[in-house]
Amino acid sequence: MTTNERYARAETAAWMSLLGNVGIAAIKMGVGMMGSKALLADACRSASDASAAFVSLTALRRRRQFGANDAPVPMTKGRVESVTGVMISMMLMIMGLEVGISAIKSIADGIDEGPGWSAVTTVLIAFLIKEIFFPVKERRTDLYATLAALVGTGTAALGEPLNLPILYYFDPASSIVIVVVVLTNGYRVATASVLKRSYCEEQPADINEFKAAVQRIEGVVTVEELRAREHGHYVITDVVITVNPRITVMEGNEIAKRVKYFLMKRFSHVTDVTVHVQPYDPGYPYKTNHDPNQEQQLPTLLQ
Repeated sequence: MTTNERYARAETAAWMSLLGNVGIAAIKMGVGMMGSKALLADACRSASDASAAFVSLTALRRRRQFGANDAPVPMTKGRVESVTGVMISMMLMIMGLEVGISAIKSIADGIDEGPGWSAVTTVLIAFLIKEIFFPVKERRTDLYATLAALVGTGTAALGEPLNLPILYYFDPASSIVIVVVVLTNGYRVATASVLKRSYCEEQPADINEFKAAVQRIEGVVTVEELRAREHGHYVITDVVITVNPRITVMEGNEIAKRVKYFLMKRFSHVTDVTVHVQPYDPGYPYKTNHDPNQEQQLPTLLQ
């Protein structure tokens, strides 16, 4: 698969995530207005996921058009993207705050009834839809928010059949947890829009997996730096590797190509890889990752 094809797939996935999360947020909002604070807060969270997909989509288009995520763009276009991202994130943060304040007031005033089972069903169906049709690696905070919504609505719905009114309080209590996630996501979207950076950095565990894969490639002495950023459903990676300084420029370029194509083949969600080659200088003698016990100096390292 070529780089352009990967970018096209990434943009399609970002559009699906954007439109899908907008639809899910609308459904959650409609059902939540029937009496579930947790579902209203979860609707704001889905809307924040949609705004994150929007920022990722603009970043993908910028990188595809101008060649780099931080490449210069026309002033008007860049300003519109930034302002739009900030406005969306601010509106979502305000909505989240309103839901949180409303939940706190509900707890203070007392709750006479809990949400119906339709709220629990909506949370479950929305989660299954995202897992099936939008197969993207869930961020840990979002997973916690989904669990909070499920526990809050489910426990509160049990209050009436069990005749335990105290269980009604689980619904607004869980909404406060979700509001924290909404505020966090809103801040990250606003930061990404202003700094023109991708919405989410890959988790350290994923970075270590990428580093381990690159380190095993023959010709790579060390992996000095590796950055990976999510763009919708796909990842763009920047790698700095070191090679034996005695090899030619052509051989160093071949190693860089080997790293790039290996990562894109090994990890199907990696859209593009930028590899920077630097000379390795540990002193004397020069070592390689092919045979760490070697003592003989090699004129070249290409293998």
